[in-house]
Amino acid sequence: METQENWIKYGGWLLSLITILAGVYFLWPRIHIAVLGITLIYFGVRIFNFSTFAEYKEKRINLLRRFLS
Repeated sequence: METQENWIKYGGWLLSLITILAGVYFLWPRIHIAVLGITLIYFGVRIFNFSTFAEYKEKRINLLRRFLS
């Protein structure tokens, strides 16, 4: 289970980075598009928190069990 936990952590970091970078890209053009950028940055930070911090470990394990069953 520890190996799968690491895969979720690394995948979460990658997904978080991609989401944050997409959000930064959408910040600049216009104000109504900037809302999309801010939302993507927010979701990127949430994904990073979920995939990294110990307080979400039980939720990550439950997510793994759902995907594996």
